[in-house]
Amino acid sequence: MLRGLLVSLLLGTLALPALAQKCDVSKPATAPLSQFKFDDKGTVTDAGNKLVWLRCALGMSWNGSSCEGQTLSYDWNEAQEAVRELNTKKVAGRSDWRLPKLSELQSIVEKQCFKPAINLDAFPFTPESGFWSSTESAGVNPRAMMVLFLHGQEYVANKNQNWRIRPVADK
Repeated sequence: MLRGLLVSLLLGTLALPALAQKCDVSKPATAPLSQFKFDDKGTVTDAGNKLVWLRCALGMSWNGSSCEGQTLSYDWNEAQEAVRELNTKKVAGRSDWRLPKLSELQSIVEKQCFKPAINLDAFPFTPESGFWSSTESAGVNPRAMMVLFLHGQEYVANKNQNWRIRPVADK
């Protein structure tokens, strides 16, 4: 029994580094920490794009130094409603939150990293999941674009699928 427990602990410990973000610093940074300005409200301003982002994915909250809690997933219509609710509550003192355009969401992808492909100092505890954009995609079924932060690629998603939200506002 004790031997089994020790083996489980050892394997669990060995697996932890495999779960960590991987970055290749020989590649140029696409979303370096220097492009972001932080405040105490849980937002970060992207100086290059003049956008304000919530540092935590929707469902998590800013505790003054990091994100805590669990991210939530929404279908595309629920995502629109969740953003309206942020505005009603004036989260971080703002009432102009929205889903980002695909190009805006791509602007925070850190291409030198994967698992997740984002600057974790700016956006702590970002899951390796997909995040909705406001960019719709033509087709038979209702579809919209999303970015999968596992590796930062964009995909067409059915609006009935559940993905996460990273709200944005104009500066």
